[in-house]
Amino acid sequence: MKTILPCAIAIALLLAVGQAHAQPQKIDSLLKVLPLNPGGEARIDILNKLAFSYTQLSVTEAEKFVSEAIRLAQAQRYDKGLAEGYKILGSIFFQRGEHEKAIEYSYSALKIYDALKDKSGQSKVLNNIALIFMARKDFTRVYELTMRSLRLKREIGDSAGVATSTLALGEYYTNEKNYATALRFCKEALQRYQEMKDDWGTSYALLQIGNVYARQRNYPFASANYYDAIRYAVMARDNAQLIAGYKQLGRLFLTLQQFDSSYAYLRKALLLARKAASKSNEMETQKIFADYFTATGHLDSALRYTNSANQLEHEIFDALKSQQISSLQMVYDFEHKEQELLYQRQQIRRQYVAIIGVSLILILSIIFGFKLFNLNKTNRLAKESLLKLNADINKINANLETMVQERTEEIKQQNQKLIEYAFFTAHEVRGPLARILGLVELAKLKELHHDREEILMRLENAANELDDVIRTINRKLENNRKL
Repeated sequence: MKTILPCAIAIALLLAVGQAHAQPQKIDSLLKVLPLNPGGEARIDILNKLAFSYTQLSVTEAEKFVSEAIRLAQAQRYDKGLAEGYKILGSIFFQRGEHEKAIEYSYSALKIYDALKDKSGQSKVLNNIALIFMARKDFTRVYELTMRSLRLKREIGDSAGVATSTLALGEYYTNEKNYATALRFCKEALQRYQEMKDDWGTSYALLQIGNVYARQRNYPFASANYYDAIRYAVMARDNAQLIAGYKQLGRLFLTLQQFDSSYAYLRKALLLARKAASKSNEMETQKIFADYFTATGHLDSALRYTNSANQLEHEIFDALKSQQISSLQMVYDFEHKEQELLYQRQQIRRQYVAIIGVSLILILSIIFGFKLFNLNKTNRLAKESLLKLNADINKINANLETMVQERTEEIKQQNQKLIEYAFFTAHEVRGPLARILGLVELAKLKELHHDREEILMRLENAANELDDVIRTINRKLENNRKL
C-alpha cells in the first residue's frame, strides 16, 4: 500500500500535464479582454468570470476581482452582475470555512435571482447553500435545498446542475446510512460529469463515492476512488477538492494503521489548506493529526495539534459569532419571503378559481337570459298570432251570421215561392186534369159512342189547357232560377 502513493501521484501528474494549463489560459484571455471594456455591464461580467476562475487557484485574487465587480454592479444597478458577484463571494467564504458569511452572501444572491426570476441562478445558489449546510452537518436543510435546486435544474435542462444536485442527494443518503441509494445517486452524478468531461465534477463525485465505501469499511474501493478524485482535482486545479482528497486518504490510512502514508497525505492537506487560507480545512486536518500522533504515541505532538486546532476553532467561532445574527436574519427573511410567496400563490390560485366560478355563472346567466329572451319573443309572436287568428275568427263569425241570415231569408223566399207554386199547381193544373179524366171516362161508355167527336174535341181542349198551365209553370221556374 505504501508504494501506491508515489505511483498514483505520478500518474495523476502525467495525466494532468495536458490540461493543467487550461485554467491559466482562460484567465490570461480574460485579463487581455478586461482593458478593452473600461466600464459597463460587460466589464462586470468579465470581472465575475475572472473571480470564478480564480476560486480554484487563489481565493485572494478571486476576492479582489469579485469585490470590484460588486462595487461596479451596485453603482450601475446591474442586478444580474450583483447576484453573480454575491454568489461567487459566498463560494469564496465557503472555501475559507467562514460559513456564516458564505450563507449571508449566498442568500443575498438568491434574493436577487428570485426578483429576476432567473431559475438558473436560483438553482446554482441553492446548490451552493446546500453544500454549506452539508459542511455544517445540517442534512435536513441539505435535502430540502437540494430538491428545490434539482427541480429548477430539470425545468431549465441544466445537465451539470442536475449532476451536482444528484451528488448532493447521494451525500444526504450517505449520512442517513442508506448506502445503496447513496451509491446509486453518486454513480449517476459521476456518469453525467464524465459525459460532460467535467474534471471538477468527476473529482467531486469520486470523492463522495469513496466516502460511501469508507463508511461501509470497504477500504480498497474507497482508496481507489480517492486516488481517482485527486487525479481529476489536479486536472481541474481545484485546491478544495485536493485538500478533501488528501484528508480522506490520510484518515483512511490512519484507520488502517499505515502511518507513513497517513502522515504524507495529512501533511499535504495541511500545507494546501494554509496556502488556500482555508481555516476550517486547516482545523479539521490538525484534529486528524492529533489523532495520528495519539495513535503513534507522540502525545506531546498530539497535544500541540489539539491546542492549535482548538485555537483555530475559537478564531473561527469568534469571527462567525458577529455574523451569525445577520445570517440567521437573512435565512429568516428568505424563509419568510418563501412563506409569503407560497401564501400569495395560494391566494392567486383561489382568486383564479373564484374568477373561473364567476365567469361560469356569468356565461350561464347570459345563456339563460338569451334563452329567456327568445322564449319571450316566441311567446309574444304566438300571442300576436293568436290575437290575429281570434280577430279573423270573429270576422268569420260575423260574416257567417250575415250569410246565415241572408241564406235564411233566401230559403224563406224560396219556401214562399214553393207554396205559391204548390197553390198554383193545385188549382191551375187540377182543373184541366180533372176534365181530361172525366172525358176519358165518358169516352169509355158505349151509350155515348155517337158523342165521341165532341168528347175528343173537349178532351183536346182540356189537354191544351193543361199544356198551357205546364208551360206557365216552367217559365216561372226558369225565371226563379235566373233570380
